Amino acid sequence: MTEPTQADQAQAAAARSDFASPSLVNRTDLILTLCIFAFCGFAWYSTTLFEEPSALFQDNIQPEFFPRIMVWTIGLLALMLPFEHRAITKRGEDIDSERRTGIPPMVYITFGVLVTLLLIAPVLGTLLTIVTAAFIIPPLWGERRIKLVVFFAILFPAAVTILFSKVLQVYFEPGLLGETVGNWVQ
Repeated sequence: MTEPTQADQAQAAAARSDFASPSLVNRTDLILTLCIFAFCGFAWYSTTLFEEPSALFQDNIQPEFFPRIMVWTIGLLALMLPFEHRAITKRGEDIDSERRTGIPPMVYITFGVLVTLLLIAPVLGTLLTIVTAAFIIPPLWGERRIKLVVFFAILFPAAVTILFSKVLQVYFEPGLLGETVGNWVQ
């Protein structure tokens, strides 16, 4: 491997300056951030419409708690979007280069799989839906090590189930498992 010459370094610096954005924020990312904030506002408003739980369940975590945590997380991450181009251009990359190529078909395929899982989740139940997603998504995205996929599809749903149903005491819809594993999950 050869060391880059001064000419190579000068050419790389010139290329970086060609697409370095002079503004503080990237306009495309700013518009995207505003759309995400609009979604967050709608999602937050939706949590205000949840029914109040009965007095029996007042000691547990309220139904709007987790959705609001997600909304806050999405909003906080979206705050960084308009400024992301500054860090990327410092590394010598063009943030808009991948945007010119369009959305890869895998995005639509993944969206279709996730919507299908969402639609069959009431039948499968929460645990089987998580297991199914953990078995389908990694191979869909190109993971070919079956042992790793099986390990992930068992360990990840188990960890999620233990965290949410046992530690946080969130109700998991049993679905097809019914009372078999349903009682353990609850």
